Amino acid sequence: MRLTRTARNIVIIMLVLLVAGGAFYFYKSKKGNPVSGLKPRVEMGIGHITNITSTTVDLSLDLLIHNPLPMGFDVKEFTYFVQMNGVTIVESEHKEPLLIKSNDSTIITLPSQLNIRKLSNEGEKEAARGEDSASYHFEGLFHLRKPFLGKDTIRLAFDKRMPLYRLPKVKILGYDMEKFRLSESEIVIKLEFTNQNPFTLQFKDPSYAVDLGKQKRLADGNSPGSTKVPGKSSEIYEIPLKINMKDLLKAAGQLIGQGKSLPFTLYFKSRLVSENDVFKNSDVNLIVDGELKDLDKVKKNLGN
Repeated sequence: MRLTRTARNIVIIMLVLLVAGGAFYFYKSKKGNPVSGLKPRVEMGIGHITNITSTTVDLSLDLLIHNPLPMGFDVKEFTYFVQMNGVTIVESEHKEPLLIKSNDSTIITLPSQLNIRKLSNEGEKEAARGEDSASYHFEGLFHLRKPFLGKDTIRLAFDKRMPLYRLPKVKILGYDMEKFRLSESEIVIKLEFTNQNPFTLQFKDPSYAVDLGKQKRLADGNSPGSTKVPGKSSEIYEIPLKINMKDLLKAAGQLIGQGKSLPFTLYFKSRLVSENDVFKNSDVNLIVDGELKDLDKVKKNLGN
């Protein structure tokens, strides 16, 4: 049976539609929603350490959020945490609203605080293995003002191997008691500054104060200028501290009756100078507790 010309055209059109439909179905099964393959992403970097104390570190985290989608989303607030080698070192929240525009990137700075003990423990483990970097993980849960792709929250994560920053250490090695007399006004304390980073650190204009026993601020002093500590090294410096003679007389009874030791507290303040942006102009406020040992010489000098 011969088909008419009109019938042949109809058959050809139907075949074309079937082929097009099959191709579209194949595309959909492989690609799904063309937008679903796109998703916001986040990147994190260590910005700057602003303050170092004996127990905590105040620092900023630089967060880059990139939105490749053709629509923006409005963030009401978000919570986040940072892990180093699987140990949580920062956990906080950002209460300020954030607008992420379509096809755009946004950079925000997050003031954060971390626990020195956790940071030091992980740093020591990595250093013992000869590593100068660590595995960092950032994860944030973003709460939206309006649903975005049918969701009220978006969870973004970031993993990267980044440099391992080591905090500087200050340790008391000893003291010169020869000048610790009623007729004199200073004691010389030996401090060890340790820098475990590959770059140089400088302690600018360090100042000191000492509590001895129950006597507060028995001595204080400062060292104008910079104390330079090269990378991967330690330096020992002698620090003269001025003595308040009235306070010394008040502490004399404690010194004589305490026995072989007397608790003391050293307060150390300085500002770091470094070519590394993370430590540049960081404030250092350390409190070092210990005991003065073998006070026979002190008691002898107090009797002079």
